Amino acid sequence: MIIASADEIRAAEQQLFATGAVTSGELMDAVIERLWQAWQREALTAGLHPQRVVVYAGRGNNAGDALGLAARFGCPVTLRSVCEAEELSPDSRRELFRITTPIDTERPAPQPGLLIIDGLLGSGARGELRPAYAELVREMNALRAESPRSLLLSIDIPTGLNADNGRGGTHVVMADITAAIGCVKPGMLVDGAEDAVGRLLCIPLPEVTLTPCSDAQVLCPELTRAWLPRRPYSHFKNRAGRVGIIAGSKGMIGAAQMCAEAAVAAGAGLVNLYCPEEVCDLLAARVTPEVMVSPLLPSLMLSAQSVRAWVIGPGIGHQNTPRAENLLQLITHATCPVVLDADALNTAAERGWTFRSNHILTPHPGEMNRLQALGGRRRDIVQRFTEANPCTLLLKGARSIIADRYNCYYNVSGGPFMANGGQGDVLAGTIGALAAQGLAPLRAAALGAYACGRAAEAALAATGYPPAIRAGQVIAHLPQALAGC
Repeated sequence: MIIASADEIRAAEQQLFATGAVTSGELMDAVIERLWQAWQREALTAGLHPQRVVVYAGRGNNAGDALGLAARFGCPVTLRSVCEAEELSPDSRRELFRITTPIDTERPAPQPGLLIIDGLLGSGARGELRPAYAELVREMNALRAESPRSLLLSIDIPTGLNADNGRGGTHVVMADITAAIGCVKPGMLVDGAEDAVGRLLCIPLPEVTLTPCSDAQVLCPELTRAWLPRRPYSHFKNRAGRVGIIAGSKGMIGAAQMCAEAAVAAGAGLVNLYCPEEVCDLLAARVTPEVMVSPLLPSLMLSAQSVRAWVIGPGIGHQNTPRAENLLQLITHATCPVVLDADALNTAAERGWTFRSNHILTPHPGEMNRLQALGGRRRDIVQRFTEANPCTLLLKGARSIIADRYNCYYNVSGGPFMANGGQGDVLAGTIGALAAQGLAPLRAAALGAYACGRAAEAALAATGYPPAIRAGQVIAHLPQALAGC
């Protein structure tokens, strides 16, 4: 999905209405239908089948979107508004009258399983909230915090968050999910805004023609679906790509195992895992039998011609000078994609390795700081690095940024339930498998990040919404996630 300003989408909507091709009410109906379809697709991820919907409504058409969505659930509705029903916009009043279940207007008591919908203000709002709005934002946030297994959904943008710069005033809605209508506003992607925005749900609006305000895009199925090529019927394992993985060391064999098994799950035709000789037998006994385990020898580079993608780093630990030199020779001579992760990045930073266009770097912020001193916004850090280094960079975070010199993507899949060890090892193996299947480095990295997040979401739903999802559970759901990308 493109990134465009609130002013741009508002002007595009007005231009559309001026043509007479569609009315504001018809466009609202289309948005509500897509919101409902998106909710049905995401219901398992959300883990909520509400028994009551609480709508917080302002005077504008955001309230209509919220009310129209609430009507679809067919359960009792609580309406909390800054105005009386007759003061709602005409389109919003129409949606209010479509609710056929009981409506009350009293302040709701906290209770489990609520769907709280923020329809107070849209993306055009600026500055500090007026007292009536601020009071309802406080109430909404408290209701979310005190109601177990409930979700807060913001329509278009969390009330109180500036759509242009991501700044919030004294009062900002803290959403679990934000449904971005038509485009993602730049302020929703600014560092620090993710806690207010929560999970980003992209709702298409093909009726309006928008001019992006950024060369970056937000990953979504409409964008990624065509990236992984369909396999011809005559496909075989060598055409599906061989991944060479250099990973593991004493005490860190789990990283190597997860990386290799993720590569298998992500569709690599062959996976060769190279590890230090002292852990070779142990890894061979643990890893899935589809993975071929071999000792890591200095002569490895000589037998690397058939490898279609390399993954180097998960669990390898600190590298002494001879081994570091061997790795440098390998990545220097490799013409296929090379994923550098974990301690390979630390070694690269320590020894000043030079990166090339076939290299894919996957640092978390600490590793990024060792590669290049941090300073400023994450997007600026990524841009500075890729301008200086002709590689693909995936900077991990709540909104991972994937970029090269020419393109940039934000990943919005996954969530805080992935905040545990091993997720980066799975990501590295997934990217390696996708690169071995023919994806260019940038697309392999972007699709890998998106698919791992989607796999984690599927694992979350399948296991009853625990606080955290293990990396091994992500591997188990990778094939399902890639099928839906």
